[in-house]
Amino acid sequence: MNITRRSVLLGGIGIPLLAVAGRGVATAAARLPNPLIVTVSGVGARADTGKLEAVANAFSSAGLPIAMTIKMAGDPGDIPGYSSGLAKWIRQSVELAPNAIEFGIHATKIAPADPYLQARQAGEMQAAFSLMINAFDRYKSKAVITALTLTTNQPLQSPQDAASMRSAGIRTVIRLAGEPDDKVGQQPPGGGYWMTNTGLVNTVASVRTSATSGNATAALTAPAALARNITALAANIDPIIVEIPFDALAGLSNADAADYAAGVAMAVLAAVSSGAVRVLTPQRLYTQSRAAGRRYIVVRVDDLRLDSDTDPSHMAFVKGLIEAGYSVTNAIIPAPKAGLLSADENSKAFLRSMLADQRYDIAGHGWHHTPSELLGNSLAKDVDLIRDCMSEIYRSTGRLPLTYIPPNDDFDDNTLDAVAGTGTPMFAAEKGDMRWFNGLDRRGILHVSNTVKFEAAWTGDLPYFSQEQVFDYLGEDNDAVFCIHPDTAKTPEKKQVILDSITRMAGLPGTTLVNFAQYYKAVCPAMPKVDRIRQARAEVSVKDWRKPDPYWLEEEALRADAELAWTYFDWGARHYNGMAPATSWIESGKQAGYPFVTMWDIGSHILAAVSAQRLRIIDQTEFETMINRILAFLGQGDFSFAGVKIPNTERRLSSRGGERDGFDSADTGRLLVALKILDSYTAGAFPVFKLVQHWSFGPVLKDGEMHVVSDTGKISSGQYNSYAGYAGRGYSLWGEAISPVFGTADPSNDMDAALAAMVEIQRRGRIATEPHVTEEIELGASPHGRLIADILYAAQMKRFQDTGILTCVSETAMAGPPYFTYQGYQLTHDGGTFPVDTLKTSAPEKAAKLSDSLRLVNSKGAYLWLAARPGDYAQKLVAHVRERARMKGIGFSAGISERTGKRIEVTDINTNGVILESVAYILGGRKPLISRAEA
Repeated sequence: MNITRRSVLLGGIGIPLLAVAGRGVATAAARLPNPLIVTVSGVGARADTGKLEAVANAFSSAGLPIAMTIKMAGDPGDIPGYSSGLAKWIRQSVELAPNAIEFGIHATKIAPADPYLQARQAGEMQAAFSLMINAFDRYKSKAVITALTLTTNQPLQSPQDAASMRSAGIRTVIRLAGEPDDKVGQQPPGGGYWMTNTGLVNTVASVRTSATSGNATAALTAPAALARNITALAANIDPIIVEIPFDALAGLSNADAADYAAGVAMAVLAAVSSGAVRVLTPQRLYTQSRAAGRRYIVVRVDDLRLDSDTDPSHMAFVKGLIEAGYSVTNAIIPAPKAGLLSADENSKAFLRSMLADQRYDIAGHGWHHTPSELLGNSLAKDVDLIRDCMSEIYRSTGRLPLTYIPPNDDFDDNTLDAVAGTGTPMFAAEKGDMRWFNGLDRRGILHVSNTVKFEAAWTGDLPYFSQEQVFDYLGEDNDAVFCIHPDTAKTPEKKQVILDSITRMAGLPGTTLVNFAQYYKAVCPAMPKVDRIRQARAEVSVKDWRKPDPYWLEEEALRADAELAWTYFDWGARHYNGMAPATSWIESGKQAGYPFVTMWDIGSHILAAVSAQRLRIIDQTEFETMINRILAFLGQGDFSFAGVKIPNTERRLSSRGGERDGFDSADTGRLLVALKILDSYTAGAFPVFKLVQHWSFGPVLKDGEMHVVSDTGKISSGQYNSYAGYAGRGYSLWGEAISPVFGTADPSNDMDAALAAMVEIQRRGRIATEPHVTEEIELGASPHGRLIADILYAAQMKRFQDTGILTCVSETAMAGPPYFTYQGYQLTHDGGTFPVDTLKTSAPEKAAKLSDSLRLVNSKGAYLWLAARPGDYAQKLVAHVRERARMKGIGFSAGISERTGKRIEVTDINTNGVILESVAYILGGRKPLISRAEA
């Protein structure tokens, strides 16, 4: 490439612009020649580097700096990789003439005006750009290069559009001219310059200075016309963007492209000579336009480790920084060899006192902080290590860290998946593979990993880099993390160079020293939907979580609970020929029952028997007698539909009629789950397979979609309610082909998918403890089921925190009209509600009017939460139910009235069956009732 250092120096002269903010830049700019930016936009992965060189050389020879933006979005083949010819040319250009071209990113379209989607897009593009442009050997001594400018053909949607792209390090978004689909009309035709709340600037180009007049198919605008338009626009107060879309040069030879670029350069030079404009790059304009907050450096102090030898000096150092007015994030090791943070009163007192100052922030920094603590582990082990770390810090300080820092900067994909699972928003390491310096990844984690340290090596006497070397690493523009290890500053000289460096950083023009919490607030606008998912995960997996460790007394109490629950089935078997009724109550001093059961009820009966046998409440003979009776009952009384036999909606247990005919896909799905667990638990000892084979589900599983059939034979879909995911697994267990119930991808470690799933979950209607937590203990959690359970559990806890009312919702029998209610949680766009619904056959008007009086703390739900989310809140729920819902000799009440605090006087097959299941799951080591291989 023929760019000389002399030509670069000629183009590097700039006139300082008075520091201003927002639109005020225009006022300051009016006192000086108008700023003009030349940009070559939209360079693709397969661009002719010879033509690029010819165009770039035309401007460098004229002493004009330019911006050049590279397409970093689309299919992988359309994104230039590190070894591509384009990437090699770019790196060579940077090496030979670092100030001639500001390289940035181009995206023809940017995501809709949603902060999360735009931050994600910018994060992915920044990661690809950083990997492409940074040569590792070079950056052993120099700052990394990141894209600071993005060009797009997407019109401006609002004054805050693209604000969240600042989280990826983007400072300027240039809205190129000519996009015809400007429906909002926010973009002025003559150009403009807006600063968002995060400090990102939207700069709008005019069609008059576009080489194609904003029309990609138009002929190139003559340089003379551009010159006239530049002069005309210079009378305004906004920056001028002279754009050459690189694709517009496709039909030109390299020589012709060079000639055209030279003509544009001469047009620009003419305007410069007249005093009308001055030429600079987008980042230089940004720097001159923003006095403060244009670059953030996070001050991070590592390794508070409960060490009586080192902690006093560490604490004194941190306290000194805070007292000097600096912000600091302290990275805490909560379980080193010395013990647990929660047991160290000195450390807890220090942390709690410091956290009263908003300049002080904390981060998790491993569990034990041992070498390679997080490398090569299973996801489950990493989840344990990271959750333990964050939970121990939270319980010791009352503050949940926003940032996780892996010990020794060692991590892998499982580490990041585990961090996302705890709802932690930020992650900070070192440069690693030269990708994620800044930006939001697919997991919803904001990486802040352009980390600079004084330690040159971790050997011997821990040699330090010089201060100048450290500032070379920091550079002038990139956000960065300055990491300090007080334990390595073992000499007065080392301590002084650290303090001097902090003072020097604080004095850099436009630089603000912050902690991680302040950084996040500065660069990320509100993302309510993302925050909701993160907060739910953090509430469930960190703040409420306790390591399940049932000691003997708790085991004894749980066994007593299970034995009480079994009395329901024992009574039922004696009075209903081996079966158990749907509900029961005390009437005239005697226990009475509702002599009907659904297929869901029978599934609960089967699993109650399996659980009771596992817990040794019943012996083998009693177990076999009960199971044989249930299977015989199921083999009779089928519903005939479309020439086949399928389980009936409801069966009677007495000679009286009145049962409901039809087919319920959700209830039958539950039955099929129970039958599969039974068959697996007994190794095929019972004729379960024969029973299932005599049913034919084809007519009600059309094209893999579950259907419901009324008593009149009317068929309707059952695929789109909140029970479908669980029910579908029941059919799949027996080899039936079921279409995917959810149309969204696995949301576990993908925030994009989680957000899409939330929309779908909201559309499906109410969610409740059943079946989502039931699924978890029976089959193992499904990805969507786990997300639903976490959202629901967090919402219940929040209602309790806000109102003091213990909240646990699920479907339930009632002691009187309407006899059955669906009590759940309905997601809304801005939160959620806890409605009470009744069956259509009940009295919906009365139920709506009396919904508050119908609300219950659901008994079986409490035990399900204790099984699946064994935290503080679940313990409260079970303690409440254990104290108030026991019905001596007949089982547990279905629930406790929120209004009165008293149990309702009805018990049922599902309440007692699920309590038995839950206890068997807990005392069985919290393993699903069927192996994952079978599920």
